[in-house]
Amino acid sequence: MSDAPAWVVRAARAADLNPLLDLAQALGPGMTTLPPDAAVLAHKIACSERTFAGQETDDRQHVLVLEDLADGRVLGIAAVYPRIGERHGFFSYKLTKLVQRSDLLGRRVDVELLTLSNDYTGATEVGSLAIRPELRGTSAGRLLARSRYMLIAAFPQLFADRVMAEMRGWQDADGRSPFWDAIGARFFDLPFEEADRLSAVEGAGFIADLMPKQPIYTALLPEAARQAIGRAHAVSAKAMAMLMDEDFRYEAHIDVFDGGPQVHAGRDKIRTVQENRLAEVSQTPAQDATPWLVSNTRLEDFRVVETRLSVSDGQAAIGEAVRRALSVVGGGEVRVAPSRERRPRA
Repeated sequence: MSDAPAWVVRAARAADLNPLLDLAQALGPGMTTLPPDAAVLAHKIACSERTFAGQETDDRQHVLVLEDLADGRVLGIAAVYPRIGERHGFFSYKLTKLVQRSDLLGRRVDVELLTLSNDYTGATEVGSLAIRPELRGTSAGRLLARSRYMLIAAFPQLFADRVMAEMRGWQDADGRSPFWDAIGARFFDLPFEEADRLSAVEGAGFIADLMPKQPIYTALLPEAARQAIGRAHAVSAKAMAMLMDEDFRYEAHIDVFDGGPQVHAGRDKIRTVQENRLAEVSQTPAQDATPWLVSNTRLEDFRVVETRLSVSDGQAAIGEAVRRALSVVGGGEVRVAPSRERRPRA
């Protein structure tokens, strides 16, 4: 890795609408928070711009894009939603166990229940992580993912004490969701894709209206649906691994539509947040440079890059290319966190 970064992660702006629409079309179906719909994406960007500007909005979200510094192309997206479920509640199923025993028969039966839950209402959600197909297998996805934690570390007062994420649930070879077919399809007169899109775009009010309120015995579900509970889609495997690497954990909460796993971590316990620290920009030439994540300290023009730096004694020696990418002029401060390439997990 040279000291001149290839990409910058920055706050989305109105001019990104067409590139994000192109990205949504390139990704195809399955990512409901990035639909190939110009009106929906324009609203998302506008809400993000107001949120980054510190303005009040009913739909607070921080949308980040990955930009190629060589040609300015938008290559990916990620987002942070500061407080989810504020209007209607955020709905999950919680998988619990019920122990039943008959002394007459001398038998004990352990059964599992799915109970509608609002445990994550008010939490911060990290989501909408996607990169162009040609970047898969590179470090672009990890940079985008970790840029969200750099934002949280820089402005912790804007985010909840608990941070969650949800993974796309398991689907069969034909793209069908066995979990949805077993439960959701029986209560919503909608195809799975439409119900999931409505939830992402319109909110969760209709879930509260129509989902069954009583616990569901999993033993009554088809085997395919039971096997899908808490199981991430194959395309989500890398994203799930990155969340686990940040010390997120799964505690039996699943998505009400497709049964995908929902995971969480304490805001201040996220690994990148813990490793994050302020450093004063130094004009001294870099010595013994190693890979770091670096962000500026401005909310409205928040930016993150990954590059090689010399960081010591609270100072970071930053070259001209990095300063331009971060829009850091002269001195001041930046935030730094070790690159995963620099210090592998034990």
